[in-house]
Amino acid sequence: MSKVDPANIAKIDCLIVGAGPAGLTAAIYLARFRRDIVVVDNGASRASYIPVSHNYPGFPDGISGSDFLAQLRQQAAHYGVSVTQG
Repeated sequence: MSKVDPANIAKIDCLIVGAGPAGLTAAIYLARFRRDIVVVDNGASRASYIPVSHNYPGFPDGISGSDFLAQLRQQAAHYGVSVTQG
């Protein structure tokens, strides 16, 4: 996780609070549209406690919450998204 320079806050298009599935999905879409974003997260996503979820397309046998978050983080990083501790 990185730190945000307060001088650059006025230059961002969107602040995303939380790096759970919804926040990371929003970050991926916004980064793909070349928006300047900051994702702030405290590192305690409740999704990491899900043993197996069958609600996500592309995972017919289900996927654990922690594995799903890891894949979302990897995809977000591919588009240049970084998560700030906050």
